[in-house]
Amino acid sequence: MVTKAASKPVWDFRRGVATARVLVQLGLDRGLNLDTLLRHTGIAPELLDDPQGEIDATQEIQLIRNLQADLPQVETLGLEAGTRYHVTTYGLWGYAVLSSPTLGSAFGMAARMLNQTFSLSTNEVEQLGDQVMISYQAEHLPPDIRQFVLDRDRAAAVTLQREILGQPMPYRAMLLRRPEPSPQMVEAYTQLFGVRPLFGQPQDRSLFDASLMHQPLPQANAHTKRLCEDMLKKLIDARSQRTGVAATVRDRLLRNPGQIPDMEEVAAEMRMTSRTLRRHLTAEGATFRGLLEEVRSTLTEELMGGANLTHGEIAERLGYADVTTFIEAFRRWKGVPPSEYRRASGLTNHHPRLSRRRFIPR
Repeated sequence: MVTKAASKPVWDFRRGVATARVLVQLGLDRGLNLDTLLRHTGIAPELLDDPQGEIDATQEIQLIRNLQADLPQVETLGLEAGTRYHVTTYGLWGYAVLSSPTLGSAFGMAARMLNQTFSLSTNEVEQLGDQVMISYQAEHLPPDIRQFVLDRDRAAAVTLQREILGQPMPYRAMLLRRPEPSPQMVEAYTQLFGVRPLFGQPQDRSLFDASLMHQPLPQANAHTKRLCEDMLKKLIDARSQRTGVAATVRDRLLRNPGQIPDMEEVAAEMRMTSRTLRRHLTAEGATFRGLLEEVRSTLTEELMGGANLTHGEIAERLGYADVTTFIEAFRRWKGVPPSEYRRASGLTNHHPRLSRRRFIPR
């Protein structure tokens, strides 16, 4: 008789090694050494430098245990860890969140893609009347790391929200199941969340005004946005090196792929006429339309795999009027529709979407 293997729980997925880099760096900054931090994890030091590297959830759990065992006196360790997870830590998924048109669409995408983050907790996002409630769960995890994970994941969420909004998230309330901790820890929570938490609650929850979900995003603060632009520029450079005026134009198009300027606008920014710009590009063997297609085509391939967005979400983030226009453009680039390209490239269900998180807009 063949016994069917049990499916893994939703939180137990392979994750990018960037989360291990964050935790290791926290330990190093606190005076620990690399061998101590990686003991019993099975994570080789060289893996930390591999941009494509992955680890198991169990390896991350052991790394957390090592941190806690060697820094038992640091009560705020989980919060400190969470504030080190920035938009750029998440790679192209972070860019996809950052380029969402509204906070609601960013939440909606993030809610379907737990396994594009580094979360070990799970959560549900629901709209109840005029407020949105996020409930966090960690009962599935070993008891000795639950509080660290809850602190880490909530602090990471707050940090991500602050960066995509360009300002602190105005929470109505923060509810924590844990008993009230030391005054130092209460102050750390209050500084991070912007409100003093209520302790001893039935659930770990965050509450904020539902109206925020419809608020257009400002493309985050200048520093975070610049880091994302640099990441995208390196990605495009790896595919096609550009120099001169063509490189300048392409970098301008990368600044915000969802809001593409026309040739006249780019020319004006470069203090020349569109006719002069066209002449410079022609001399370099390039065209404005060709550069735009180059940017969009490369980002489309990466967003399909690295962020696992739907065709509609990709169209939205790359500035297409609708998904049909995007599909027509994709056929022009690849000769096949995006769904067929995904199947042929093995991108179908590369990172399956999870139903554990949800957002119900009203």
